[in-house]
Amino acid sequence: MSEDEDVRTYEEPVVPKSEPAPMRWLYVFVIGLGFFTTGVSWSVYNSYLPIDFLRPFIIDMGYGAIVSTIVGAIMVLDNVFALIMQPYISARSDRTRTKWGRRMPYIMIGTPIAALFFTLIAYGWALFGFWFMLAMITIFNVAMALYRGPVVALMPDVVSSEHRSKANGVINLMGGIGAIYAFGVSPWLYGISDANIGAILGVSAAQAGPVLAFMTTSVIMLVAVIILFLVVKEPEVPPVDFEKPKEIGIVEAFRQVTSLADKSALAILGAIMFWFFGFNALETWFTTYGNLILSFETNAATFLMTAFSLTFVIFAVPAGFMAGRLGRRNTILTGLVGLIAILGIAIFITDYWTLFGLLGIGGFFWAMINVNSIVIVWELVGKSRLGAGTGMYYAFSMSAAIFGPLITGMIFDLTSVALLFPVSIGFLIIALLLTLAIKTGEVGDEEVSALAA
Repeated sequence: MSEDEDVRTYEEPVVPKSEPAPMRWLYVFVIGLGFFTTGVSWSVYNSYLPIDFLRPFIIDMGYGAIVSTIVGAIMVLDNVFALIMQPYISARSDRTRTKWGRRMPYIMIGTPIAALFFTLIAYGWALFGFWFMLAMITIFNVAMALYRGPVVALMPDVVSSEHRSKANGVINLMGGIGAIYAFGVSPWLYGISDANIGAILGVSAAQAGPVLAFMTTSVIMLVAVIILFLVVKEPEVPPVDFEKPKEIGIVEAFRQVTSLADKSALAILGAIMFWFFGFNALETWFTTYGNLILSFETNAATFLMTAFSLTFVIFAVPAGFMAGRLGRRNTILTGLVGLIAILGIAIFITDYWTLFGLLGIGGFFWAMINVNSIVIVWELVGKSRLGAGTGMYYAFSMSAAIFGPLITGMIFDLTSVALLFPVSIGFLIIALLLTLAIKTGEVGDEEVSALAA
């Protein structure tokens, strides 16, 4: 029996080819809680660390002239660890075998550690100073990189190809709900200044709100991962046969896609990198843009991104269904054109609620892009390499997340953060051109993928 036949025997129900495997909606929603923990924590992290936690420390240390560059460098630490760890961990989980499953051990170890040290970041800021805070940031980033890849790879383990765009819409919906909490609820918690709450938390009245916002996020992460562990049972997979050649990892997977005559895999990976250049620049610097350029309060500027996250959540699942009608590539192209247009208009907008509305429309187009991208990668690598495919996706998206905020931070130091929207648009246009080069990756293309053999 070949390796692929072996995996198919254990992982997929035997059904006639004309009948798709049933969609496991409960599992998809609960697996989405794992992605929810990343959405809620990163959104709080990106909203408050640059402007309120890091910037004052760096200015006080005498580095005001290059403060944006230093903040940008610190803000990409999470992506550096993700780039180093996530591709390896994701591919490694393909071969992990435990009584809890192959993805779950990474999730159950990484999430509680990340939740603990997320709260300690706020205590470092409030009580112990810059270097303690930086140490807590570092450990938090390592823990997040440990479990994010496996939690994403868990979904295609239980969902067949024809349902993955819809299922990934649900996964992104859950992540978006986390972002809505961060942009909609956390600003209210963050703004609390209460001596009694401060006394309970062991900080000053002014520090109570920020610490409470981070601590509440940590509790939400823990509750979500407990539910995930109790509900989801991973599908049975064959034991690893160590006498067989090792399954391909991230390096071999990338070598194979670069050798194909069809360059669709390279095109989608390049497009992923460049649209995340644009998105991560926007996500990291928008609060700063709103505060310094438009003169909004920090929490008010953060709240603006609620519109983007809200419409992303609303349209995440419809974006998956749209791919079933238009195709994954065409849905992504529509989203790119729409988002470029919206950001182009936003350059000239200074009114708070008009900008709120524009960002809401932008979230709709971002859902069309983001929901369908990793699904194309999974299609191209084949069913037995889902971890390696997830690793490739994160290698390129995290590369963008590393260099995007750093490059834009340098640009803003040389010019102004007012260039945020034009810079994001430039990256999205490159992604659009690369997406036009994609020829495969639709439902059924998995069967002809060179990596599936």
